[in-house]
Amino acid sequence: MEGTFNQIVTQFVTLWAVLEPISHLSLFLAFTSEMTKAQRHKAAVLACFFAFLILVFFILVGRALLDAMEISELSFRIAGGLVLFMYATSMIFSEPHTPQAIEVDSDKHVASMAVYPLAIPVIAGPGAILTVVILSDNNRHILSQQAVTIGVIAVLMLILMVLFWLGDYVIRVIGASGASLIRRIMGLILAALSVDIVLTALAKWLSLPPI
Repeated sequence: MEGTFNQIVTQFVTLWAVLEPISHLSLFLAFTSEMTKAQRHKAAVLACFFAFLILVFFILVGRALLDAMEISELSFRIAGGLVLFMYATSMIFSEPHTPQAIEVDSDKHVASMAVYPLAIPVIAGPGAILTVVILSDNNRHILSQQAVTIGVIAVLMLILMVLFWLGDYVIRVIGASGASLIRRIMGLILAALSVDIVLTALAKWLSLPPI
């Protein structure tokens, strides 16, 4: 029992650090600043739900899938970093639009935004995916231990969803101009993080000193 409790605490702290819920709130506000309140709430639910499914998928078959396809950890990090960088540049240079310009009644638009980029690669990014693969390594952990990891992720997704819902009050305070500024600043930060992911992986591959 004590071992399970220690596992829960360890995994919760580890995944909280990797998922960075507070940072994701800023990204969520940036991505959904042109949506209505109802759209943002729906996007929050869908993004957390899809991210949960993605992480659970990699818990169950992630290690086997990467091994079967002979994909190394470094390759996965580089690919994820490049995807993040491409979306970050679009955040920085894209022009803001009015809410009416993005089809307020379009459920397809909200669902699409919830899957990409919110669910993946923002929430379920390469770091989060690699972390859950390591924490629930199929070669070392039994199903009950993997279930603990799934439960921890479910709790974290609920916390993240609540934070996203509260983000609506932030939008009301900062307004459209503030939301646009946040979008560009977070795009710049996300670009820097993505470059760091790629350079760190390349440095490890080339056996260079840590960056």
